[in-house]
Amino acid sequence: MRSYVWTLGGGFCLVLPAFALGGSGAWWLPRSVALEAPREPLQWCSVPPTAVLERRPSAIRWRPYNVLRYELFLDWVQLMARTGVGAADRVFRGLNRITLRVDSAGIQQLAFDAAAMSIDSVAVNGIPVVASQPVGDSITVQLPFSVAAGDTVVVEIAYTSRTGRNLGLYLYPKGQFVGLGPGGDSVFVEERIAYTMSEPEDARYWMPCNDAPHDKALATLSVAVPESVSVASNGWLDTVMQLPSTVPGVRAVWVYRWTDTVPIPTYLMVVHASRYAHIADEYVRPDGSRVPLLYYVWSSDVESSDTTGRRYNARYAFRNVPQMMRAYESFFGRYPFVKYGMAAVQPFAYGGMEHQTMTTVNRSWLRGMAELGIAHELAHQWLGNLVSCATWNDIWLNEGGATWSEALWLEWLFGAEAYQQRMERARTDYLEQRPTVMQLPLYAPPRSLIFFYATTYAKAAWVYHMMRRMVGDSLFFPALRAYLARHRFGSAETEDLLASLQADIPNPPVPWRTFFDQWVYAAGHPVLEILPSVSPLPNGRYWVRCLVRQTQSGSAVPAVFVMPWVLKFRGSDGSYAEHRFVSTAREQLVEVELPFFPSSVQLNAEDVLCEYTVAPVSVAPATQPRAVQLRVVPQPVQGEGVLEFQLSEAGSVKLEVVTLTGASRVLYQGFLSAGVYHFPLRMESSAAGVYAVRLWMDTQPAASVVFQWSP
Repeated sequence: MRSYVWTLGGGFCLVLPAFALGGSGAWWLPRSVALEAPREPLQWCSVPPTAVLERRPSAIRWRPYNVLRYELFLDWVQLMARTGVGAADRVFRGLNRITLRVDSAGIQQLAFDAAAMSIDSVAVNGIPVVASQPVGDSITVQLPFSVAAGDTVVVEIAYTSRTGRNLGLYLYPKGQFVGLGPGGDSVFVEERIAYTMSEPEDARYWMPCNDAPHDKALATLSVAVPESVSVASNGWLDTVMQLPSTVPGVRAVWVYRWTDTVPIPTYLMVVHASRYAHIADEYVRPDGSRVPLLYYVWSSDVESSDTTGRRYNARYAFRNVPQMMRAYESFFGRYPFVKYGMAAVQPFAYGGMEHQTMTTVNRSWLRGMAELGIAHELAHQWLGNLVSCATWNDIWLNEGGATWSEALWLEWLFGAEAYQQRMERARTDYLEQRPTVMQLPLYAPPRSLIFFYATTYAKAAWVYHMMRRMVGDSLFFPALRAYLARHRFGSAETEDLLASLQADIPNPPVPWRTFFDQWVYAAGHPVLEILPSVSPLPNGRYWVRCLVRQTQSGSAVPAVFVMPWVLKFRGSDGSYAEHRFVSTAREQLVEVELPFFPSSVQLNAEDVLCEYTVAPVSVAPATQPRAVQLRVVPQPVQGEGVLEFQLSEAGSVKLEVVTLTGASRVLYQGFLSAGVYHFPLRMESSAAGVYAVRLWMDTQPAASVVFQWSP
């Protein structure tokens, strides 16, 4: 092994883890309501289950090696001792010792991601080699000997970072004006601060590495800073070494050594450096075991007792983290890391970033108004860190899971209604975006839109929600924990989640392949029109026919979303019934017999991400309508049709045509005797589409029928 003699700050030499939530049944299972049986047996899923999944091709771009460990040293002594933030002030030196396993025979060189840096020296297994400079954003290291698959190689790269701007490494001076706070107060940078932010692929700007989310490795980060500066990073603070300094104005150098004992991808590695105050807390499990909680904030953010949001108050902002951890352990399993921490930074372009065991949060969150953001980032430690997205095509797995987890935290704290309210907010966030964005699939969006909130966060959260609702808590949460266990401390593609669910829940109402193909790999959502018609039966009951039509469109949008649905029928006297079915066609007729006249029809939009409209059923009658038989022939109608109906007794009759928007046109109004009638159905200048004919007798709805018309 070759060691390096490293000059710190231009002077000193250093030789270098069983819960099923709430109602455990799936939402589509029978509830405590007397439902009328349909005339035909109802088949829940007419789509045959998939016995063997045909896996889509992997999108991982493999290099011929697998990184096993990063041992990174950063000399930030002068970086933190300076006062400016110009290009020269941002320069720092680093050394990365990369241990890797060769996966392919016959390779003669290794490529690493490295940008905006100069390479000072390179050694392979202690043998110096020519230091090539970055071309684009990568470097090539020539191997001085032949290697075989399975060999372990150690590559040591000494470099000088020269980004010249905030990219990968972010540096701000003390006293910089940030902006106005929520109370109109002026906000400034309290102390000089440097931090890294790498997602998705900016780690290459502050260290040479394999900057890909699928390649996880153990990591040790050692950072040298002036004595008054603290360093927060991933894993456990292994050692802090104090050394003398020859840098003017710096009395001593401190080297913080952080070690992550489990694998981590480069985008989750982080370093924060500033004059921080430390807050220590802990999460105590029911069995007495403990998880340390460490927070790094500026001293002024610890001193306030204000809870109104007018001042920064870190203790108040972080007060519920132990409870959040308890909640998420009940859903996802035991917290898997040695500690959890948060470091507050400012300025910061985002709310938070889930760096493994040391989340970066925007200092503005310390005003106590960002509890869901704090919950979101903590949930990422399971959904994103314990199991990370293997490619950026799969980022929805991370962000959708954490956004959905915000609702889980509210459910654990306040109950099911709070959960549903958060999911309704996510629905609105998705539906309010421009239509072109809603046509993007969750999987593999354009790189510029991988963090677009409407899809990657809000819609993806609904995918988790819909999976939960479709199979029920008693199946979904154990299956989710099994998926996390299968890929523990690794990465997963979308297909891995699909395969895991298929293994643990082999017979869902909709096959998992069908579900993923339409909700993840395709775009859009169901847009439905429901056209109900009611025919009285001689026994005082009602035969309800609902034409359910899917109208969504777009090149990447499925013509048919195969999903479980619930039609909800309500009467004016409070009567209620449900009818469950699975949509399998663009137009589908659903029929059900009810003991009451349905004054309204609704769909279970709380369980499925959709938009829908229901044609008017009419106001519920004060008395039961007279027996009437009504139909339109032929079906569909092209040009002119015939309206046929039979009255069992005489009365005042009104016939009208109703559009989907509720607009109506009277065809006939007058007194008719009992008997059979044939009326010409002329649509004149109407547009082609679906309509309903409604028949009233003595101001009461008697019957209605749906028909499709074209000129």
